[in-house]
Amino acid sequence: MLSIFNILRFVIFFTVMAWSLIVLGLSAFFDHLIISSDMTRYVPFAIFLAVCTLVIIPTLLITGSLKRGGLMSQVRTELVFAGLLGLMWLILGLSTASAEDSIITCDFDGSGDFVESDEYSTDMYHEQLRVLRAFSIFNALLLLGFFLFLLFLTIRQHLMGRKFVWTSRATTYPWFGGVPDVPAKEWNVSQESLGLPEPVTSKKGVTIHNLPKGTTLAGDSPMNAGGHYIIYIPPPA
Repeated sequence: MLSIFNILRFVIFFTVMAWSLIVLGLSAFFDHLIISSDMTRYVPFAIFLAVCTLVIIPTLLITGSLKRGGLMSQVRTELVFAGLLGLMWLILGLSTASAEDSIITCDFDGSGDFVESDEYSTDMYHEQLRVLRAFSIFNALLLLGFFLFLLFLTIRQHLMGRKFVWTSRATTYPWFGGVPDVPAKEWNVSQESLGLPEPVTSKKGVTIHNLPKGTTLAGDSPMNAGGHYIIYIPPPA
């Protein structure tokens, strides 16, 4: 059964991929139709970012579902990619503002005279540009929101003494309760914080008594010559 975290993670990643496909299609259309200029500097960046997102997000989903996902399934990896992609989508959404005042003109006969076209007008371009900007901002909000949410959960577990959380798998870690399935040696928790007594191997309060030759203990056989030693640990005061 999927946990709440895994359901939320899948919905966010799937939505980001869907909107990235739309941005990729619009950007490729702009790159094919419009001559490059200062007003279209965002187009190559939009294509690059959409392709990166459509490669990284499915990789995170696939490795997260595998039994051994390796580095790509760790919490720190998802934090890096979610934060970086979210920041880049935000930059893309803001960079499209420079194209708000652009006017679309066409050279129909190749004479170098550009005039406005009824087939693809300036209004149509601005509508498509607003769609691209909106999906870019939506992707940024989703990814940065997921980044902050996962970072909050990770820091909370870190403060609880579970410093191994950074290298744990994001999809199998018990974020909302339960004990992580990790080796005991990885727990960086003191005996006092767990409320456990000190181990019996501690030297504090231990006295060693030298028993005379021939001394017997209740329920034991006589000791051999040469003296024997017994460790006595007094009860706590």
